[in-house]
Amino acid sequence: MRLRRREEKCVLGDGTRLHTVLLLPEGEGPWPALLLRHPYDVAGDEVAGMVDVARLTAAGYLVALQDVRGRFGSDGAFDPCAQEAADGAEAVAWLAARAECTGAVGMWGGSYASDTQYAALLGGAEVKAVAPAISPALSAFDGFRFRGGVPEIGSTLAWTHYAIAPHEIARVPDADRRAARQERWEATERAIADGSAYRAGALSERPDVEPIVAWGLDRLRAPLDAAIQRVGKIGDRIGAVAVPALVIGGWFDVFLGSTLELHRRLAEAARTTGSPAPRLIIGPWSHASMGSEIAGVDFGPTAAADHLWGDGDLTTQHVRWFDGALRGAPLPDAPVQVFVMGANRWLALEEFPPPSARTVELLLGADGAISTTPAAGDRTLVSDPHDPVPTQGGAVLLFGGFDAGPADQRVIEARPDVMTWRTEPLTADVTVVGAVRAVVHLSTTGTDADVVVRLCDEHPDGTVRVIADGVQRGSARGVDSVTGRGERRPLTPGRDEEFEVDLWATAHTFSRGHRLRVDIAQSSSPRWEVGTNSCGPAGEPGEPQVATWTIRHGGAHPTRLIVQTVDL
Repeated sequence: MRLRRREEKCVLGDGTRLHTVLLLPEGEGPWPALLLRHPYDVAGDEVAGMVDVARLTAAGYLVALQDVRGRFGSDGAFDPCAQEAADGAEAVAWLAARAECTGAVGMWGGSYASDTQYAALLGGAEVKAVAPAISPALSAFDGFRFRGGVPEIGSTLAWTHYAIAPHEIARVPDADRRAARQERWEATERAIADGSAYRAGALSERPDVEPIVAWGLDRLRAPLDAAIQRVGKIGDRIGAVAVPALVIGGWFDVFLGSTLELHRRLAEAARTTGSPAPRLIIGPWSHASMGSEIAGVDFGPTAAADHLWGDGDLTTQHVRWFDGALRGAPLPDAPVQVFVMGANRWLALEEFPPPSARTVELLLGADGAISTTPAAGDRTLVSDPHDPVPTQGGAVLLFGGFDAGPADQRVIEARPDVMTWRTEPLTADVTVVGAVRAVVHLSTTGTDADVVVRLCDEHPDGTVRVIADGVQRGSARGVDSVTGRGERRPLTPGRDEEFEVDLWATAHTFSRGHRLRVDIAQSSSPRWEVGTNSCGPAGEPGEPQVATWTIRHGGAHPTRLIVQTVDL
């Protein structure tokens, strides 16, 4: 359809002008408005965004697409996260005051565009409803900059170097300075290509990189409890989000943990304070794809965002959501919809995880079996930081050929520094819906250890698909995964230690004849910083060294995987 389109400048209090595209419905206004704000050039959302803006406009919404400060058509210098609370609040007020608007403003969008929604609320914006997707807004420590205390060096490089730096360079007015910046970009590109950008100890070096890449790496080097890590994040300020929220995520999204925890906290606030209850949609999606196929696995046509559970696509869900939140229309009965992989169907729930879910402990044995009576004993592996285990699928946001999703793990599992355990072939389907975590008992000859755990589905033909994964750095076990506060200290060589590894959550049916499989590895590179196996007195990484791990089983050392199961 032909859209009525205008380009405007939203002038902020400091004089900065933000480029804004307005898409107007047919007829006379005023209309409620929907605002999208991000740093990736909103021109793209007019033709191929997460939702169809033409259909939002056809549904009677004034749509506003805005480049954030310092990006594409907007003035100023880009200061990621820090600028969005004040700028977002002013942008919402500007839009609400326009003659074309009723004064009611909702916001939507994924990734950074979800951050701008929460940030606007933190800035005091009068937003009436939000629809944040694949969101890192909760914390820096649950997949955004760190996971289990381990720096997310891969996604930091992917975002700063590829998503942000090219346009930052293009904005430099002086040709010589622009050429110098381009040379730095090319040097970083070479370092990513040869692996030196993310090898063990890379964060202790300070190469001459583009300013935005330096910005990202400096935050990985900063203390976990530094104030800079909390900028633009909700953290313990969930009370600021006292508006209806449609929360959207993917099982293979790098920000799944943050998305689910934001929903849990919003649901808890609704129960205790009477604030609006959130809605949740989780598909078999990654950060970059909401299709039905990922990593060579086709989950069927209803898995895609343009089909869903037979009740309209993702744009339809947004229209219904904002019709309910801004216009008082009825909402669908089920507040939660999650896609169950393996069964390849959507599951409607009242809450996630469902209260009916049963907690099951899968005990890992020294013989490599998973059973209720595990074989006691030890298994050892050698952790060599100079030969890290490569990333192969999972909930990642990376570069090159490191794609997200349920990738086959057989090449990885063939390595001597990856241990595996598996059940006997299942005699009936087992459906896991809810949280997944592992408890690993080990000792090491080093003073630190990064324990990577994967839950996999082993098919009868031998294919091994990763379903969920997580990591925990030994020296950071006392650090809170939301606030970053807590003591960091080295491990004592030779002492038995307990690692609790959060694999976030999943919804997956392990079919009859398949096996549940668990892998433990010493790294996943370039996804996470390669651990050095050494730690200083204050928790800082030491020089890389080879270490031997001993994993304990049975008796007083029950290494195990803990899942929640349901009957479908």
